[in-house]
Amino acid sequence: MKKELFISDKCSHCQNLMKKEKENPKYSNDKDVEIINITESMANLIRFLAYRDKLDGYKNAKENGKVGVPSMVIDEEKVEFIGEY
Repeated sequence: MKKELFISDKCSHCQNLMKKEKENPKYSNDKDVEIINITESMANLIRFLAYRDKLDGYKNAKENGKVGVPSMVIDEEKVEFIGEY
């Protein structure tokens, strides 16, 4: 199962998640999870936006003017939000 955890180091919710992750690794220790910082590179942002534009799981976030991170895309089709977004 492929899991992509999208975060941004500019997002306070993501910063809180990653602080907790450092204290008690959950995602970092899962070999199936790739953590992607969307503000680290244009390639990462484009990768995230491709999912955000096509997956229904991001519809509510977009309608409410939210970016949609932190979120996890599972097998390139399912979206799960981690905490607040």
